[in-house]
Amino acid sequence: MPNRLSIVTREALPEDDRRFHDAVAAIRRRSITGPFITLLNSSPDLAARFAHLGHYYHARGQADESILPGKVRTFVALIGARALDGPYEWAAWVGWALDAGVSQDTVDAIRERRAPSDLTREDALVLDFCSQLLGGTHRVSDATYKTALEHFGAQGVVELTGTLGYFAMIAFPLNAFEIEMSAEQKGMRKAFEPLRVDGQVYEPSASKSGAEHDFENPGLSRVPRTEPRIPPIRAHADLAPPDQHFFDRIILTRGRIAGAFPVLLHSPDVATRVAHVGDYLLYHTVLAPTVKTLTWLIAAREFDCDYEWRFSVAAAHKAGLAQALIDAIRTGAAPKDASREQRLQIDFCHKLLRGNHHVDEPTYRATIEHFGVAATVQIAATLGYFAMQAVTLNAFEVAASGDGADLSL
Repeated sequence: MPNRLSIVTREALPEDDRRFHDAVAAIRRRSITGPFITLLNSSPDLAARFAHLGHYYHARGQADESILPGKVRTFVALIGARALDGPYEWAAWVGWALDAGVSQDTVDAIRERRAPSDLTREDALVLDFCSQLLGGTHRVSDATYKTALEHFGAQGVVELTGTLGYFAMIAFPLNAFEIEMSAEQKGMRKAFEPLRVDGQVYEPSASKSGAEHDFENPGLSRVPRTEPRIPPIRAHADLAPPDQHFFDRIILTRGRIAGAFPVLLHSPDVATRVAHVGDYLLYHTVLAPTVKTLTWLIAAREFDCDYEWRFSVAAAHKAGLAQALIDAIRTGAAPKDASREQRLQIDFCHKLLRGNHHVDEPTYRATIEHFGVAATVQIAATLGYFAMQAVTLNAFEVAASGDGADLSL
C-alpha cells in the first residue's frame, strides 16, 4: 500500500513553521522521511520535538548520547517493529542492527516470530524484558527486572525502557498512514528481507475483556508498591549539580515532577526530551480535550497501566466524558450512547493497538473525513506518547497514588 500522505516541502509551510522543518532536517542529518512525513502534515513543531527525542537513541555517526550500546538499541528497534507490525521501522533499523552485531539468525527469528537460538546473555535479557512489556499484562517480572538492573544499572534500564517506548510511539503514526521506505532509501541499504505484516486488521468482535486487569484493585496478583522499583527523583538535590538544570526544564513544561518523570530523571536528558514532546501533546495539541482524553483512556486500558488509568479517568471527568463511556473502555464492552465521533476514534485507536496494528482503508478514510489530517496525525501520535509513558510506568511499577488533580503526564 503506498504512503497515505505525501511529504510537505519546506516552501509549502507557513514561514513561521519553516524553522521547525529546518530543525528536523538538521537533527536527522538527511532528507525528511518516515514518521516525519506524517508529523509535518500536522505540526512541524511536534515533528521537531519527536526528532530531538529520537536523536538520543540514534546519534547518526556522532558520539552516542545514550549509554546503551548500539547493539542493544538496534535490537530493541527490531523487537518493537515485529511486535507492532511496523515494516518501516524494520526496514530502517535491520541494517543498523546487523552492523551493530545482531546476528542474521537472530534477525530472521525475530522477523519470523520464532524463538532465537544462541543468544548472548545480554540479548536474551533484552528480548525477555521487552517481550514482557509488550505482551501479556505489560509487566516485567521481578526476576527479569532485577537481572536488568544488575546488568545495565538504573540509567541503563530507564533508557532500555525508553528506547522501546520511543519505537512504540513512532510506530502508530507510521502504521496509521502506511508510510513506506522510498526507493532512494532502500538504495542506501544492503539488501534485506522485509517485515511482512501478518494477521488481520482488528475487528470489534475480538474485544479485549475487562477481566484481564482489575483497575479497582491495581495491586491484584502483584506485590503492592508505594514507590517505584528505583528511588524516585523528586527534588533538585536528588540529582548531581551538573544535571539539576534538566529538573528545571521539566518543571517548566508542567509545573511539577510527577507521573513517569521521577523515574525518567535517572536519565535526565531523556526525561527532558520526553517532557518536551508531552508538553506539545498535552497543552498545544489541535485535539479537543474530549478527543485527547479518550485517546489517553484507550492507551491506559490497552497497556493495563494503573497509573495512567487513574489519571486519565480524572481527566475524562474534567473533560465531560460520560461515565458509561469510561466504563466501556475499562471493561471492553461496546460503548452505548457514544457519539459517532467517539465510536470512530475508538475504532481507529483499537486497530492501531490490536490485531496487526494497521488501519483498514474504510476506517482510515472515515477518520480523515471527520477529524482531518492534522488531528488524525495527532491522535496517532498522542496514542504513541501515552503508550511510551505506560511502558515506563509499568516497567518501574509506579504506583497509582498522589494528587488526583495531577493530570500532567
